[in-house]
Formats: sequence, structure tokens, C-alpha cells
Amino acid sequence: MMRRYEVRLPYARSDTLAAAFPEFEVVQVAPAQTLLVGTLHDQVELHALLARIADLGLEISEIRQDG
Repeated sequence: MMRRYEVRLPYARSDTLAAAFPEFEVVQVAPAQTLLVGTLHDQVELHALLARIADLGLEISEIRQDG
């Protein structure tokens, strides 16, 4: 089942950040906060996303799942 996720990162949106996550909508929601918004099929895809964020040395402020 596909689920929509919002991953909040404590960084301003940049072209580099957007390019690192082309399958997500990358939205700046505050001066130093960006949301990655997208749909993942399963936990395997979620874990792959989290690993990619970690590999890039990025921090996560919050993860939300809808439906």
C-alpha cells in the first residue's frame, strides 16, 4: 500500500537538495526548514530514503506519515 510521507529537514531549500531527491516535492516551509513530500510503496522504500539522507550527512527534524 502506498503511503504519503513528509520528511522535515533543518535546512533551507536549495537546488542541490532538490536534485538529491528528484522523486519528492521539495518545499521550503521556513527560512531553515524544508519538507520532502512524496509517496512510498513500503517500508523498504522508506528505509532506502532514510539511508540516502544519512549518506548525505543530513539531519531529520521530523517524519510524518499520512494514510
